[in-house]
Amino acid sequence: MNIYMMGDSTMKFNNFYSYPQTGWGQVLNLFTKEDILVFDYAENGRSSKSFIDEGRFDIILSKLKKGDYVICQFGHNDEKQYDPLRYTEPYGKYQDNMAYFAKEVEKKGCHIVYATSITRHQFENGKCVNSHGEYPNAMLEFCKNNNYTCIDLNKLTIDLYTKLGEEKTKDFHMIFPKNTYNTYIEGKDDHSHLRYDGAVMVAELFVREILKTNDSIKECFIDLDNAPEIDWKMLKD
Repeated sequence: MNIYMMGDSTMKFNNFYSYPQTGWGQVLNLFTKEDILVFDYAENGRSSKSFIDEGRFDIILSKLKKGDYVICQFGHNDEKQYDPLRYTEPYGKYQDNMAYFAKEVEKKGCHIVYATSITRHQFENGKCVNSHGEYPNAMLEFCKNNNYTCIDLNKLTIDLYTKLGEEKTKDFHMIFPKNTYNTYIEGKDDHSHLRYDGAVMVAELFVREILKTNDSIKECFIDLDNAPEIDWKMLKD
């Protein structure tokens, strides 16, 4: 049984060249049971439209086996009205694409779960604010009307960021000065993309919420509140 991730750069698997950028799909395996494999097909800059048009969804479909799971997160790039290759209307083509994903995944005998876009690190008057317009609500509406599980990562991350504060949550993102990493000598001030701690944070939020549901995908994940016995003596140097 496998989990396939489809989405944008906040979910993407990153290699050495973009380190320390880390997508939350890249670390989801930290929370899965030993027999579950996670395949991360998320890609930078993609919307639900461009992911379909470029054939990326077809690649996932070609690999799915009966009983596999798909986790879908789009919205960051669907909102870019200046780009006709990516833009979708939230209560139009965006929801249509969510329906298309579900239909094709189910044809394969597989199961799809949705997640709204994670927040950007954007604060006003000390509170993290929604920067994704109507897309989170459009996904939630689609899932409610069609009985699909949707984890509202947008709200979960907004609430957590507001609780922790603007300065502390900078550590979750690609925000750092010059000479911090060899890959970004000039530093970064990127309030969208995640570093490792941010990716783990999002993955944990997702898993904790999915474990509260009755969705069958919950059986893929470890029980975060009941750690197994570990033979610490054997782990000593």
